[in-house]
Amino acid sequence: MKPIMHYGKYAALAVALLAAAACSKQDKAAEEAAAAQAAADSAAAAAAAAAPMPVELDACGLITAAEAKQIIGVEVGEPTRDANDPNVCKYTVGPASMGGQFNIVTRMVYSTSAPEELIQQYKDSGVTTTDAAGIGERSFWAPQQNMTQLNTFFSGNHIMLTMAYVGPEAKQRSLIEKLMQTALAKSQPAAPAPQQPAQPAPKQ
Repeated sequence: MKPIMHYGKYAALAVALLAAAACSKQDKAAEEAAAAQAAADSAAAAAAAAAPMPVELDACGLITAAEAKQIIGVEVGEPTRDANDPNVCKYTVGPASMGGQFNIVTRMVYSTSAPEELIQQYKDSGVTTTDAAGIGERSFWAPQQNMTQLNTFFSGNHIMLTMAYVGPEAKQRSLIEKLMQTALAKSQPAAPAPQQPAQPAPKQ
């Protein structure tokens, strides 16, 4: 007499084995996903740690009146700090009847998206911006009425330089570029002093 084959028992066992294999694959996939996320988090943390920390700049210490006079070609008043915002510095340009002036505003920024956010704010206000290549890490123009404005971002800092009633738009842009380069040259962190090689200890 042939033994009765319990197919139901084997079928159940096969299902259990398949389910175990599927769970094993899911667990492995979950582990790989977790490992990939951990690696991405670690890379992001390393990049953030390597990024230069912003340093608060002295708005009135970036350009002297003498430096501005040499660039613009007319008398420039001594820088005056705004009474309500110490990060705003004002300069008069030429005679009072001319009404010429330029201002420097400094800000620390902690987001790499800060330039795009500011550009969007200008766009929402109806101001058209254009890129200014070769100045800082990211720069753009934002002219408004009689004012010419250059925004420059670098090393976690933002300098806004605005000029008005000094000349035509093209002339003001040329002057602002030179003024901004002067300010940037004073804004870079000082290079660390070179370390002297250790001297061998004298023989006893």
